[in-house]
Amino acid sequence: MLPPRLPALPPLPVRARDLALLLVLLIVCILALPIGIKALWPDASFAALATVVGLIVTQSLIMLALTWLVVLRPYRLRFADIGLRPAYRAWYRLAVAVGLLCMPVVSLVNLATQGLLGGAVDNPQLRALAPEGFSWTSLFLMLLLVGVLVPFIEEVIFRGLVFGWLRRHLRFVYAAPISAGFFAVLHGIPDLMPALAVMGLVLAAMVERSGSLWPAIIVHGVFNSLMTITYYTALAIGTGA
Repeated sequence: MLPPRLPALPPLPVRARDLALLLVLLIVCILALPIGIKALWPDASFAALATVVGLIVTQSLIMLALTWLVVLRPYRLRFADIGLRPAYRAWYRLAVAVGLLCMPVVSLVNLATQGLLGGAVDNPQLRALAPEGFSWTSLFLMLLLVGVLVPFIEEVIFRGLVFGWLRRHLRFVYAAPISAGFFAVLHGIPDLMPALAVMGLVLAAMVERSGSLWPAIIVHGVFNSLMTITYYTALAIGTGA
């Protein structure tokens, strides 16, 4: 038996063109920011921890600001109106379990993708997690960023707004795959799109069944944190740290 669901939220008054504008601005932000950094600081290296941390933090804050300026503020919406409200406590325990389970599921999807492609799956996100190799400082910073900050912002955008808007117009069986597709494509990593789409479906299901974004944020955060810890463990073993 699943924990109870919160009462349904009122339908979002957001228009499709507002979401389209937001998604375009997010893509521009993701693509233009690294170019801007190199233009302002030609000596900046994306193999340096400080540069990578600064890029992730800046992109995340800009994405959150754009979400507020383009969608939330014009419609006088609070974050609670798009699902950022407390869920029943049992959902939080279930979310941790689901986040842990997602690791082997995503690994299997990546293996299947690798078989279809006939080569190893290229995951540039892993390289960005440890630009200078293993260090405890790097691990701590990345756990804060990819385990806390990034899941919060991505769930607000992709599950709170995109899935929330689609759910207003479509049944879950259609809204979830479409929002998962946006989630996968906007990451811009072709080899990872199948795995990201599966994660998008799981996260949409958590929001649908709980009525809150928090369980999805926890699933996302637990998965990202476990992936980061696993990668750093491999680095530590390889370097003898």
